[in-house]
Amino acid sequence: MDLTITQNGDEVRFEIRGDIDEFGAENLKRRFRELNMHAVKEAVLDFRGVTHIGSAGIGKLLLFYKDMALGGGKIRIENVSETVWELFNVLKLNTIFAISKR
Repeated sequence: MDLTITQNGDEVRFEIRGDIDEFGAENLKRRFRELNMHAVKEAVLDFRGVTHIGSAGIGKLLLFYKDMALGGGKIRIENVSETVWELFNVLKLNTIFAISKR
């Protein structure tokens, strides 16, 4: 998994490419923790290059959501593939994240 992070004011953008497996999930967690969460009000995760996310990746997204929510921030997930979209809906993640398809 490759990850590019850019910050513009109080918004941070994660461009993710590749599968979010256990290794990728740990990388994502590490990079989340490096951010100054008090300065971030919105995190945008661009899933354009993601075809699969495993349970470890979903767990990390939920941890990130918890951290963001405690600071009053929110998470938006964009460009989700049909397969990932269906998984997120089955897991009801669309009730806590703003999610849009490709």
